[in-house]
Amino acid sequence: MGTMRTQRPIKVSFEGEVEEINDVNDAADFLQRWPIDRRGHVYRSALNACSAAIAAQIPAGDALKAFTGFARVTGILVQSDGPEMPAGRTGAQNRMPK
Repeated sequence: MGTMRTQRPIKVSFEGEVEEINDVNDAADFLQRWPIDRRGHVYRSALNACSAAIAAQIPAGDALKAFTGFARVTGILVQSDGPEMPAGRTGAQNRMPK
């Protein structure tokens, strides 16, 4: 399960470099390099999810969602080239009728 590749790479910007995360192993490697003094509960959740996916305990897609959430919360997520989501609205909110 841990080797499932993303449909599009998850792009993160850290220390002036943009890095592409293509699978759970890439995400786990990135998290291992994350500064120790910035490792909070969101970091631990993402790392635990990646570890669980690598051990085939949860789907890789769930771990990648946790990693994407970590990247968004920490401000390192690079916007994709696809259609942008309106600011302040989540995917679930976008699907709800107006």
